[in-house]
Amino acid sequence: MSVKDVLKVNRKTFLNPRSWVGYDALKDQNRTIWRVLKDLFTPATPTRTETFDAAAERFNLSEEELRQAQANFSFFSIFFLVLSVLSLCIGFYLLIWHRTFAGLILSFATAALFGAQAFKYHFWFFQTKNRKLGCTFQEWRQQKINNSQDENNP
Repeated sequence: MSVKDVLKVNRKTFLNPRSWVGYDALKDQNRTIWRVLKDLFTPATPTRTETFDAAAERFNLSEEELRQAQANFSFFSIFFLVLSVLSLCIGFYLLIWHRTFAGLILSFATAALFGAQAFKYHFWFFQTKNRKLGCTFQEWRQQKINNSQDENNP
């Protein structure tokens, strides 16, 4: 081996900002983040398409079990909605009496999580009530609007 190869010195020996910053690792991390975000916002394609009655028959669910599931979904929806409101009240209590803004922010986060659970269970309640799988958010919202109009016009 020659002395030149042993003492090989080039510009990258002393000046290599690309490796200092970790460019290759940052590039790989950003690719991973974009892949995860893309998968997060791309809806999954269903593996099977079937009606509500076909799914109920496949899982051997009786009408009584469906009514019980509907009652459970309704209960959980109200339960998580109450927890969400309670979390917001605690956040405002922390803000007003203890003057802690961090507590308010934390209570908003927990209220959002509880609200998401309340929506999930109410959406499942809506699907079992209408006996239709694959309902959209617009159908759920339209049903809520129609129910409020029916209550205002007896």
